[in-house]
Amino acid sequence: MISTLLILIGGWYACSITLSIYNKWMFDPDLGLSVPYPILVTSLHQWLLWLISWAYLKAKGIQPSENISADESSWKFFWKYIVPTALASAGDIGFSNVSFKFVALSVYTIVKSSSIAFVLLFGCLFKTEKFRWTLMAIVLVMFIGVAMMIYDPNMGGNSASSDHKVLGVLLVLSSSALSGLRWVYTQLILRKGDSSSPADNGKKTPVETIYRVAPIMGLALLVTSLGVERPFPDIFHSHLFLIDEQANFGSVARGMLLLGFPGVLVFLMTLCEFGILQRAHVLTLSVAGVVKELLTIAASMLILREKLVGLRNWLGMIIILLDVFYYNAFRYNERRSAAIPLDDQEADAFIPEFELQRTE
Repeated sequence: MISTLLILIGGWYACSITLSIYNKWMFDPDLGLSVPYPILVTSLHQWLLWLISWAYLKAKGIQPSENISADESSWKFFWKYIVPTALASAGDIGFSNVSFKFVALSVYTIVKSSSIAFVLLFGCLFKTEKFRWTLMAIVLVMFIGVAMMIYDPNMGGNSASSDHKVLGVLLVLSSSALSGLRWVYTQLILRKGDSSSPADNGKKTPVETIYRVAPIMGLALLVTSLGVERPFPDIFHSHLFLIDEQANFGSVARGMLLLGFPGVLVFLMTLCEFGILQRAHVLTLSVAGVVKELLTIAASMLILREKLVGLRNWLGMIIILLDVFYYNAFRYNERRSAAIPLDDQEADAFIPEFELQRTE
């Protein structure tokens, strides 16, 4: 049991950290490929995820449509809950990948942790969360940590660099906000699903979730890319499909593999996350999530040669990570005192760390 859990956590760490570094390498203008079309690439990832999830469900003999209640399959439910969740997820991932062009991976990792604050804010707005001063304090501490994390006393010396960093941070914060909105909609879907189908005791796996929302995400991202990035036909002349400034069968094949690799990583990461949720305690997951953030930052410093500037940045990072851990400990104690069981489906909505579409 413990050995299996350690293998799953190790797989989760490996997939998540590799994916973060890979995306930074692919989209950063000063590193690696410098692909200028992150939204289009993200769209292609979603279509690949849909194909992989379809093949997985087919191999397992699972028919998602047979497990959807009449209310969930209605157009009203689809447009009111499924589509907003998919669009928020698409925006979350899209903004995240675009931000890699402007901000360091270490800064991205920490600022993205602020999604918890947005979960609480949107939760109060949509009445999935009761307002409490403790939660407000968590939100305020989170934003103080973010401000300290992104502060650089030397930013004024280089106007272009300063503008890029500010833009990158704003993109990450936008991604975090949409991540918080997505999790509130996830909670609403779980509640509506449970109330509308009391006779259905089967739980939907994350793979089924991917199967349902990935096409909507892929379409939304594709339309956005066509309008904003205008990638065709220039993408075929980018470093993604060229070797030594020339295109041939080998370069095109390499480009296709580079496009498909992140989709496979995301799918494997999703399976690891689901396996962890089935075996581990919720508080264990919180600790594992904080450790993953630290490992991602360490990897960015070792591999990408990034560094945090000044004592304020380090203090900001520590404050945010401790705030994340305190939040999860607070929610765990809250549910334990209320005698609410934490099964794997509730845990999906309980811990924002486990994002099932890139799951993040």
